[in-house]
Amino acid sequence: MPAFEAVTFPTSVIVTRLQPGEELVQSVADLAARLNVRGGLVMAIGGLRSVELGVYKEGKYDVESFDAAGSETIELTSAIGSVAVGEDGRPSVHIHATVSLPDHKSAAGHLLRGVASPLVEVFIVGLDATLRRPLDPSIGLSALTV
Repeated sequence: MPAFEAVTFPTSVIVTRLQPGEELVQSVADLAARLNVRGGLVMAIGGLRSVELGVYKEGKYDVESFDAAGSETIELTSAIGSVAVGEDGRPSVHIHATVSLPDHKSAAGHLLRGVASPLVEVFIVGLDATLRRPLDPSIGLSALTV
């Protein structure tokens, strides 16, 4: 049985394009705050000049960073996640991503940071519910709930 279940409906679809140098996670959080998105689905594709991905291991993130050289691009082939309200009342953005590195190898994980270059297309589907992301002491992580 799931920890929680909610039935909600889309209320808006926000489409934006990040310019070179804009950071993806922070940009989504800023946009959600500005447009008062209190629950939503995030999807993105595009190009990055640098990315940090984490894999959760033994209570912390094992982080790998990748940087594109010169005119190379790290392809953001898929990013999907959620927007909720954090314990501090601000948007809490949780995104997982898969990227294709300039040598065509892939990497994936929790998106900690991604800097756009040349651009990133972002879609946020706003929901008619407030999603929250409080700390769940049973797992030691902030977890999605209503």
